[in-house]
Amino acid sequence: MSTRKNQDSIRVLIHGLAFFARQFPDFLRTEGWEFRNYEPRWSAELAAMTYHLQRCDLAYTWSGRITMGKFLSMARRLGKKKLVMFWCGSDVLEARDEYDKGKMEPWIAEKIHWAGSSWLAEEVRAMGLECEYVPSTWVPAVQRPMALPSKFSVLAYLPDAERVSLYGIDQVIAVARSMPKVEFKIVGLRAGQTLNVPENVKLHRRTVDMTPFYGNATVIWRPAKHDGLSFMALEALAHGRHVIWSYPFTGAHHAKEAEPARIELQRLLELHEEKKLELNHTGADYVAQNFCSEKIKNNLLTRWRAIVEAPTMSAAKLNIGSLIS
Repeated sequence: MSTRKNQDSIRVLIHGLAFFARQFPDFLRTEGWEFRNYEPRWSAELAAMTYHLQRCDLAYTWSGRITMGKFLSMARRLGKKKLVMFWCGSDVLEARDEYDKGKMEPWIAEKIHWAGSSWLAEEVRAMGLECEYVPSTWVPAVQRPMALPSKFSVLAYLPDAERVSLYGIDQVIAVARSMPKVEFKIVGLRAGQTLNVPENVKLHRRTVDMTPFYGNATVIWRPAKHDGLSFMALEALAHGRHVIWSYPFTGAHHAKEAEPARIELQRLLELHEEKKLELNHTGADYVAQNFCSEKIKNNLLTRWRAIVEAPTMSAAKLNIGSLIS
């Protein structure tokens, strides 16, 4: 149990997907708060993680589940009451499979559940859990987006060649075959992986900096069959790029299937050839206003403080509700 005193810093232990969880301590750094991050493969740091889990005021997991894993089992043994579970994407699919088999851990169901998008929150609620959409992805400010490139091109993302269908890359390849004069790029493949693609599709490995790819792309196409609040889509919008996404989102064109996406690509291509295609100011402005670092940070800290200062979890949920009422 936490022994926090009023004058102490609020201690938050962050656990979950490494890409995001690693960034949280530096991103959230604020006087009066103490943040520590431990990734899922924490066996080498078990003693330190257990110590900080025991003394933290709030545990925050960047990834959801409905059954007990190692981290949650440890949290329960230590008697942690204040825990927030953040659902971010494919974790919902995995949990849904377990839910359909009748699995649900009551201890987890009692905790606070947030989701990274409105549609994920709906999917989590469909499993009988209370869940709220709480934006937690921030996008670095792009003060002056680069002009659209002189050559029209389309960019898509695939982190694993074995997940072509999940990421909708089969749609990208099919449309690329029907538009042979347009250059398509697929970025994100692991070293040694390849795909059978037409000549106008270029394959690229993973990269830590997508900025050059955004600068050289006219359209970012995200045809994922199941998605969270895609950081790539947000970042592309922030760069003023045109985005086609399988989920409805302000500033992006919604297309779940290949043919509607191809029609939109053709429309954008014709505008480009007529020299009438401009930066996507609507998308860039929306992301700048709603997903800037300060807004996301302040919202998270305000909500976390309400949870920590509430005497019980039920009171914490009421406190959070008052923040959004």
